[in-house]
Amino acid sequence: MRDDLDFFRDDPLPESQALDAPPTESEAAASVPLQERLSWAQKELDRIDRRLRELRMTADKVKEESERLGQQSASIIAYLKQAARRGHTQDVLRGYETALETQKRHLLMRGQVESLENQRKTLEMYRELLVQYIETLEPLVQEQPGPQQQRGPSASAVELVKMVIEAEEKVRRRLARQVHDGPAQALANFILQADIAYRLFESSPEEAGKELDNLRRAANTTFQQVRAFITELRPLTLDDLGLVAAIQRYLQMVEKRFEVRTQMQVQGSPPNLARHLQMLIFRAVQEAVTRAVVYGHAGQVEVTLDFQLQQIFLRIQADSKRWAQEEASSDEAREAEEALRLLREQVEILGGSLIVEPLESGEGEFIECLLPVSQEQS
Repeated sequence: MRDDLDFFRDDPLPESQALDAPPTESEAAASVPLQERLSWAQKELDRIDRRLRELRMTADKVKEESERLGQQSASIIAYLKQAARRGHTQDVLRGYETALETQKRHLLMRGQVESLENQRKTLEMYRELLVQYIETLEPLVQEQPGPQQQRGPSASAVELVKMVIEAEEKVRRRLARQVHDGPAQALANFILQADIAYRLFESSPEEAGKELDNLRRAANTTFQQVRAFITELRPLTLDDLGLVAAIQRYLQMVEKRFEVRTQMQVQGSPPNLARHLQMLIFRAVQEAVTRAVVYGHAGQVEVTLDFQLQQIFLRIQADSKRWAQEEASSDEAREAEEALRLLREQVEILGGSLIVEPLESGEGEFIECLLPVSQEQS
């Protein structure tokens, strides 16, 4: 799989035509004609469209294989349970390695699915910027603008692309840490428990059975954690039921997992929002709730979502506890502040704003986000 940045390296403009090096006033007469910039952007758009089609086809195949492995893993686990109840030790031993290998392949496939999905999102955002760039250039080419008009759009468009890529890379690093500390660590524990059970089968079958039972419970707990992790990565309800239902489902999961009280208020009628904007709003809620509950140890979270005519207003209020001064350099504090900074950058890329302020009572804080409305194109 190519690095996400490769699609910026393919078919680049010549050095004299580089978009990230706009000419100075003295070089305006020798600058790249707008028609050449427009031609490059149109070719780049065609290439990105081809790449997106390839990604969708690959993702469909990987998803199909992942679902097949998931069903196979469930069948093997069911077989192991039956064999264990019947006391068929050899069958359990033979099937367990198969189960581990199948589960490992399943998790790898799920990781590939998420990687492909992240690449698709990055390409789609880059495509939107290209479309905006082309729409800006086309009237300028027709009007034969002067040098000053030629320079403006290119620099801003490339800067936006760079910000998108940097923000996406920060998300990837954060997810990599979460996978390492969660599912990867759990798999290592499974291997250790399986090895203990294997060694006990000859000397103490009863103790081996207890170890297998412990392994079964640990596997079930980890499976639920992985499902929650996958839901956080890509909520299926966002595609199936829409933004409001996805946020409500997420808050219900938070209530059960962290034993906190949540409340959601929706004002106005949700428009047919563009997909990237729906995802950003959902991620804003997710980051703010995580900040309040996981890092701030909040007991109550209130979410307000107001769909206005030209903008969307989002407010997340929680009775979270701010970190003490001596804890300002802790890993938790750094991770929470990094996540908030990343979210603010993403909001600002789309022309919005985000603020974080303490409540007047001094017990807790609120996060407010304003985003301009961008509707899904038919």
